[in-house]
Amino acid sequence: MHRLRILDYIIFLLSLAVVTASVFWSASSGEGELIAEIEASGEVYIMPLSRDGSLVLKGPVGDTRVDVADGEVFISDSDCRDKICVAMGPVSTPSSWVACLPNRVFVRVVAGNSGKGTEVDAGAF
Repeated sequence: MHRLRILDYIIFLLSLAVVTASVFWSASSGEGELIAEIEASGEVYIMPLSRDGSLVLKGPVGDTRVDVADGEVFISDSDCRDKICVAMGPVSTPSSWVACLPNRVFVRVVAGNSGKGTEVDAGAF
């Protein structure tokens, strides 16, 4: 049986430190304002999480309502059968998402890049 040596412990601790640092770095890597990117019917809509609002999207099975309130985005109502998307609740951190698969609506939270490329466009509300 092989005994662990001091160098084995050092390598293990360094590996653990690298993994922990990468998790914290990826969670805080977004700079700028948080925005919700909403994909539906081949279109992309942008809603800043700093401003409350709602958007109703038409899909294959009916309407899906996406709301932004208190810095969070969520699907508040959908004509899908199981309403799993409504039960997913609000999301507010970068890389988090909520989706209504029957209606083909995908909502993702991303960090803007301090005004570069995140201007309000025709697809924004």
